[in-house]
Amino acid sequence: MDQPSAEVGLPQQVSAPEGAGPPAARRSQPRTVRIRGRQYPVILPSIRDARLHVAAVLLTLQVLGQTVLGFRLSVAQILVCLAVGALIEFGVAFFKDHILLWPASGLLTGNSTAFILRVPGTLHGQWWSLHGIEIFIGVVALGMATKYLIRWRGRHIFNPSNVALVAAFIVLGPQRTEPLDLWWIPMGPWMIVTYAILIGGAVLIGWRLGLLGMELAFMASFAIFVALALAPVPDHCMVASWHLSPLCGSSLWQILVTSPEILIFALFMIPDPRTVPEGPVARVIFGVIVALFAVLLLGPTTLEFWTKTAILASLVLACALRFALTAFLASVQAAMFRFSSSLIPGWRVPAAIAAIFILVGCLPVASDLSTHSPQPVAGLSDGTTPTIPLVVGTDPALTASLEASASDALPPPGDAQPVATGASGRVWALPAVPSVAIPSNVSYFNSSMTPQYAAHIGHDAVLDLIIEAEARRAHDTKLAESGAAADGLAEFVGVINQDVAAGTFVQKVYRFDSASLNLFLPKFSSQASRLVGLTLNGTATLITRGQSGRVLSQSTSAYSKSWSVFAIAPDGQMLIDQDYSDLKLAP
Repeated sequence: MDQPSAEVGLPQQVSAPEGAGPPAARRSQPRTVRIRGRQYPVILPSIRDARLHVAAVLLTLQVLGQTVLGFRLSVAQILVCLAVGALIEFGVAFFKDHILLWPASGLLTGNSTAFILRVPGTLHGQWWSLHGIEIFIGVVALGMATKYLIRWRGRHIFNPSNVALVAAFIVLGPQRTEPLDLWWIPMGPWMIVTYAILIGGAVLIGWRLGLLGMELAFMASFAIFVALALAPVPDHCMVASWHLSPLCGSSLWQILVTSPEILIFALFMIPDPRTVPEGPVARVIFGVIVALFAVLLLGPTTLEFWTKTAILASLVLACALRFALTAFLASVQAAMFRFSSSLIPGWRVPAAIAAIFILVGCLPVASDLSTHSPQPVAGLSDGTTPTIPLVVGTDPALTASLEASASDALPPPGDAQPVATGASGRVWALPAVPSVAIPSNVSYFNSSMTPQYAAHIGHDAVLDLIIEAEARRAHDTKLAESGAAADGLAEFVGVINQDVAAGTFVQKVYRFDSASLNLFLPKFSSQASRLVGLTLNGTATLITRGQSGRVLSQSTSAYSKSWSVFAIAPDGQMLIDQDYSDLKLAP
């Protein structure tokens, strides 16, 4: 979305001395300002500058986003992006080129960055929030740096905001960044107004700059390639926070092709005159190549975050190959000329046709990869179900477990005389463990989540809580390590330390009524990978005793918590490691 126009550039110096010549010649001389003895040409904004037209469309959409479209973006974040982009361009022009320049490109880079970039945790209506402002500043600065530092033959290679956004999304990930949602609000009057502004403004600007053919080529090719990719794998789906169920097949095609965010990409980010090839034919082919890269990168994605990142990255790849494409097209034209003159075609034309067919053939393959290789649940990197040995009071092989524990306690065989020793093993008496329900969205997210595996998760989670209760009663932080890890362990140990400080002993008795696996949205992030957690409902009774053992208080309250139970202990037992109770349920 960084679009210089043909009218912008250094004004031509007039050879006649100041004040000489006809009035028309005097009016054509540039405005200048003298600063410390140096003349600085002054370049002011022009109503004919296409960058101002693009900025007008984006600012109108920003106003709609802050009022009726519900953008999770603050006014302060927008203003900071504009200021950073403007200051960088103005500073480079002033100190390097000795020009006082209206920073149209810097303002546009800042505006387009703010339009697409989101920092999880910013809510709509927080007008002056500076949450994550360092990320906005860094992305705008990176985009401007690529414009000045990554150049070829006097032109910058990448669209500044595009390449910086892709780098931020890949490096920082969905926990710290998010792209604008693919769909903004349900279809209605305001969405129709938004489409009218998007399409109307893009047609006028694209027609004036000669880029409309490239935009239409991208949209048509993208629609065709997505259809070709989804045809053999109609069960390929994308999960989005704004949709109740996964988007698959024709629904996914419709969302991708008609998404307002895709239109922003196609109509305002791709058609940058400085980062696309010259000539109408080359630009049409460039639009097709961007669409092809977009669909190839979309294949392995199943989450909205990576879907949008893949689409943005397609332009980065196409821009990187822009000069090679120009040279290739020149060689093709030469080969066609030779063919027309000698009827012997060069090898480049059939090679190009073969490459196109190979790439198109890869489309369904790329989509098929994600369909048959679902993302495993967090903590099970290979997607397998671990073997979990159970040593609990309800185990029918209780006698064998006690014998094994006693055998392990015996001294090793050797020449030394055996010594008398005792052997004991903990036997945990668990409350009744309810059957674990598996909602359909959990089964879709991980098809290996079988009832047997869910029962293992429920069993071990209850076991972990019983271990936690005993560790708390005995003030045994070491024992707590056998029932929890990470944040779960910190929570258990924290409670024990509180009891020690208060000089009390607390006995906790659980009763569980229901259990279910649930799919959660990561904290502050709606486009990141979903999290699978176990929700337990029941009651917890706390019996508090003093140093003498006298009961000081007893209370029973409802128990409803959600846990991640996927950290595997050395002995195979699954441990509680994260509290998901404050996370939102995913669709």
